[in-house]
Amino acid sequence: MKFDVATFTSLWLITFLCCALLTTALSRMFKHVTAFRFWAIGFFLLCASSACFALHLTWRNDLLLVATATFALQSRMFIWVGTRDLFGLTVPWRAALAGTAVFCVLFGSALMLRAPIVLRAMLLVMFFLPYRAATLYEVCRRRRPRLGPARLIVLIGATIATLNAAVPLVLVLLDRGNASLLLGNPQNTSAIYAVVFAGDLMLACGLIVLAFKLMMVERDMLDTLERGALQRLGTSRRAWGGQDARGSSGDALGHDTPVQRTSLPGPI
Repeated sequence: MKFDVATFTSLWLITFLCCALLTTALSRMFKHVTAFRFWAIGFFLLCASSACFALHLTWRNDLLLVATATFALQSRMFIWVGTRDLFGLTVPWRAALAGTAVFCVLFGSALMLRAPIVLRAMLLVMFFLPYRAATLYEVCRRRRPRLGPARLIVLIGATIATLNAAVPLVLVLLDRGNASLLLGNPQNTSAIYAVVFAGDLMLACGLIVLAFKLMMVERDMLDTLERGALQRLGTSRRAWGGQDARGSSGDALGHDTPVQRTSLPGPI
């Protein structure tokens, strides 16, 4: 089997479709973890981006290339949104959606006006890099301890994905812009594809494992708090039981106990 661009795109589509279906199933199993829903949407958008690029290989239309880039940007946005939601942080929806709309207009205008390829590469770096770097930042925060190997997998994948955001511009500067997925229609594969694919796949798997690890940490914390509460409750009950026992012994000695009055025999 020849590992050409079409084969790579099909592999990308199948892999992230499986990730989307998996996160969808997890979102139904763990309804309190809304991050799974955001990640499922992000993976479905990534699949849509791959499908649009596959169509662009056979049907040359700039609208498909705009859809490819826009869906890819939205998928990174939802992955970042899900990561923030996993850690209980708010999401700036308006700013994220506005940024996606601005990118769609600018990238479409650049294609329609036949702008230089370096301008398109700069647009990709300008809009893709912040979302990927933001995902890396959310995981790298120092107040997220004890996440273990799951956090390490996400860090590696997010680092690769962040560096990949600058790949289109680097390829253009090296006069090899035709080797990028979003900048043109490459005729042969490149090792860059494997690196991009590995980074996104590691990030996807790491986020799922990180969510389970975080749920386990929170469960252990709740179990610890519950055990502490039960111990304090048992101590309080034993203390009250001791006081009741002391009160009962005082009654046996005849102190502070009401006695039934009886009449004395004989005339008074």
